[in-house]
Amino acid sequence: MQLDDRAAALDIAASPPVALVQLPFPSQASPLPELSAYYAAYDRKYRQHFPEYAVNSGDLWEAPLWIAHLDGALARDDTTFVDLSKAPFSAEACIRDIVEQVPPKALVFLSPLAQNLGLAAQVSRGLMPLGYRTIVGGNMSELAPREDFDTVHSGLLTPELYWDLVSGGAPRSAAPLKLGKQPKPLGYSPSYRLLADFSKRVPLVRLNASHGCLLACAFCGDAWSRQLHLVDRARLQEEVAELRRVFPHTRLVYLGDKTFGQSEAAVANLRHVIRPEYGFRLIVQTHVTVVTAKLIETMLALVVEVVELGFETASSTVLGELRKFGGAQRYREVIGALHASGLRVILNVLGGLPNETEESQARTLEFLDAASEHVWLYNLYNFVPYPKTPLFPTLKERIVDWDFQNWREDRPVVYEPYHQSRERSWAHFLRIVERATELLERTECPRPASRNQVGGRL
Repeated sequence: MQLDDRAAALDIAASPPVALVQLPFPSQASPLPELSAYYAAYDRKYRQHFPEYAVNSGDLWEAPLWIAHLDGALARDDTTFVDLSKAPFSAEACIRDIVEQVPPKALVFLSPLAQNLGLAAQVSRGLMPLGYRTIVGGNMSELAPREDFDTVHSGLLTPELYWDLVSGGAPRSAAPLKLGKQPKPLGYSPSYRLLADFSKRVPLVRLNASHGCLLACAFCGDAWSRQLHLVDRARLQEEVAELRRVFPHTRLVYLGDKTFGQSEAAVANLRHVIRPEYGFRLIVQTHVTVVTAKLIETMLALVVEVVELGFETASSTVLGELRKFGGAQRYREVIGALHASGLRVILNVLGGLPNETEESQARTLEFLDAASEHVWLYNLYNFVPYPKTPLFPTLKERIVDWDFQNWREDRPVVYEPYHQSRERSWAHFLRIVERATELLERTECPRPASRNQVGGRL
């Protein structure tokens, strides 16, 4: 039965409304002090180049994109958004706010990360006896306690989701993803109407010309891993128009394609729909093996200003074991070429990888020092074994802390690494934070060359 037919077969007037609930995170209220100090220095550097960049204390740094995607897929005018991102990290407080804003029998969607999965379960257990129907999804859905939610959804969003739920036909988990490029579009466009309140709260918006990544990095928690969905050009153009309407004063645009440049069609669509008169200042993220002279030329043509480069560790051995390739020499070449072309480089550094050794960790610190002349900033994370990462099945038996509130990118790893203790792994992450802070607090900030040609050899 087609979607329109199924909708017509149901009593639309009696169909339950939907509430999308953004829960708070404990890391907003109790961040790691060392990392907070680092990101204070980070923010100062960022605002030197992007004066409009500012995040209020305890707030989200970008609007919750899952709200826009679910609202677009559900395509219902009566869907509401309950923003508890700044609420106390308390199930009782969250339940009270939801009950005040959402009528009974509504479908309540929750999309927690690891650190607030336990809170989501507590909230759900409190809502179900009151007549609400709770649905949990996201990258922790495979570990969500089945008895704590009415429905556990794991898989891709589709326009049929609502009708599957109200007709009782929604599966608790989806079939395995088909890998590779996908010939069919997702069938919906994200809707930003519910996120208008974030217009003056977040410094940037995120835009995707494609979803997913064809690379096989074993530490990646992206639910789209090894798939690539191209966003239709017309839909992309409509999305840009809506972003400009809902966020009229925002110029920082983060191109969220997991690996910018892996899809030539996506890049071509971006060049078509982003007009110079919009005044967008673009940030991209990409993989070291994808960067070529041609791609840098494309970045310059799009007026990209910042490139986030997945780095993780300087050890080719560690990365090779995790199915990521490139090597320290390749990183040096790419970082140098980006910098010489006038692009600012941010390295994404990932601590807590399970196969790190004392030697590989030392190499990473040495690399950060050696490359600092051409690196602007560093994004710092400690590894969390989300169940959608390819590493999760092999690490599951090594996990020693199942309190999901501790599954945070600013806390010690929750499993036993292969070559060292958890304590030694954590000490290395703190050394990374310390070293990055020292590099950012230098008097002189690395300045890229003028933006007129591709620099370096690639």
